[in-house]
This record gives sequence, C-alpha cells and structure tokens, in this order.
Amino acid sequence: MRLSALRPLLVPLYCGILSVASPGITSNTAGPEMPPEAAVSSDGSLYNYTVANHSLLISGFSTKDIKKDIFIDNVLSLKLECTLVVDSMDLQISVSWRHGKDQISSNLYTYNNTDKQWNTAYEFVVTDVNKTGDYACVFSSGTEVYGTFSVIVPPVHSGSKAVVSYNGDFLVLKCDTSEYKPVKWLWFKVTEDELVPVNFTMDTKRYSELSTKLNETKLRISDLTESDSGGYACKADFGEIGESKGQVEIKVISYMVPLRIFLAIAAEVAILVIIIGVYEFISKRKQGQEDVKQDYEPMSQMKSEDSSIAEASTTRQRKV
Repeated sequence: MRLSALRPLLVPLYCGILSVASPGITSNTAGPEMPPEAAVSSDGSLYNYTVANHSLLISGFSTKDIKKDIFIDNVLSLKLECTLVVDSMDLQISVSWRHGKDQISSNLYTYNNTDKQWNTAYEFVVTDVNKTGDYACVFSSGTEVYGTFSVIVPPVHSGSKAVVSYNGDFLVLKCDTSEYKPVKWLWFKVTEDELVPVNFTMDTKRYSELSTKLNETKLRISDLTESDSGGYACKADFGEIGESKGQVEIKVISYMVPLRIFLAIAAEVAILVIIIGVYEFISKRKQGQEDVKQDYEPMSQMKSEDSSIAEASTTRQRKV
C-alpha cells in the first residue's frame, strides 16, 4: 500500500534523473553536425583566436579578376569580405565561395544586397597548411567575376646575388621574413639530389648561427674551401601553418684568381701602351721625313736658279 501511494512521486523523479544523466539526447533524430567554421565563441571570435579582416571591392562585372595576398605566421581567424558594386538593381546575382577548386558550403558564409551593392563574408580558422591557399568569392549573373584571397606563409628574402669569398676566409649568409616570425629557422647545403642539413653541433668551428632576431637568421661559415661553393637554403618553419624557403649561392675562389685577372688586365694595358708608342714613333718619323723633303725642294730650286744665272752671265761675256 505504501509503495502504491509513493509511485506517482517516484516515476517523475526517476525520469528526471535519466534526463540529467543524458543531457545531449533530446530526441531520436540527430541534429546537423556543426562544422568547425561555424563554431563561434561568446566574444564573437572563432575559437577565441584573433580575427584578421581583409576585404576586396569589385566594381561591376567588367572588372578583371582581382587578387590579394594575405601573409600569416600563426594560427588565427580570417574574415574575408567581398563587395560587388553594380549599375542596376534588376540583376539576378548568385554568390558562392571556393577554396582552390572546392566549393564551400553555402551555410558557412553570409551574403546580402542593398540597392546596387552585394556583400558576402566568409570567416574561418587557419589551423594548418590545408587551410591555406586561394579563397575566391564568386559573383555570377550570366558572366562571373572573382575576388581571390591568397592565404600563404610569408616569403623568405635571401638576396639574388651570389656571394664571393676566398679560400681560408669566412662569410655570413642572411635570410629574413620581414616582420613575420617563424617558429624556427633551418639551414641546408643544397646538393644535386637533396637538402643536407647543416650540422652545427658536429662542426662548431666552421658553422655557427648568428640569430639575434626571430624574423631573421644568419649563417657564418669559417675556413672556407672551394668545396663549400654552391647553394645554401634557409627554411622558415611556421609550424602547422607551413614553411617557406630561400636560397643563397656562394662561390669560393683562390686568391690567385683575382691576381690572374689583374695580370691579364695589366698585360692588355701594356700591349696597348706599346702599340700607341710604336704608332706615335712611326708617325713622328714620317713627319720628320716629310719636313726634310719640304726643306730640300726650295734649296734645290734655289741652286737651279743660281746655276741658270751663272750660265747666262757666261754667255753674255762670250758674246762681248
């Protein structure tokens, strides 16, 4: 009798305990799975990451496809926005987003239009290298116009000119990523088949890394030999985001190489001086001969005239 009297109270209490133990089950039909891109934290940013905003303005369908590079060096949230401005309000325009060749689901981006302006935005978290690449907003109305955001790791600046040094000397190679800061730097010797890591621990006398800033690296190579000639690659590692690489060419030569060049130049100069001297000597000699000839001709003429006068005088004396 007592259990019968308590049954109306025990059943609701038992059902309440079950509902507390299984709070995620509200029906027999499972709801749609929320993708990572749609998970927004309470403060409005995805996964509490810093949100970086980037936008493109497209002026009509006659505009050529425009592109913007976005350099990232760590995990962050990106909000990409495109605005299309058209001349007519009667156009039927569809909006879509692509990552590379893959179509992005329409429930992951927003779009709206006001008068002659269409706006769309796509926000996501760049967690690894698979999230990098080209993201394109596409506006279609008979023809298509694109706005492309290229999400990439920063490039490495290593210089375009080869570095020349001498046997027994040293040199310092430098690479940097502007203001961006990689997780770490790596150096490699470039061979025909592979990149061989520079071993700083095994040969501390010859190789040393002179890094004072996170956004740059310097490699010092001492006691150079001609076998050190070739390429050296510096790699900036940005963790899960990816990596970028630069390359520096060096050429190690003997001190006799510039000496031979100097001697060759000196020999050429000496030959040129000799040729000029010989030419001037011959020119002066010819000029002297011409001057003597010019002086001789008037004297011969004067002698001829004197001889003619003497002969005429003798003839007159005979006639007398």
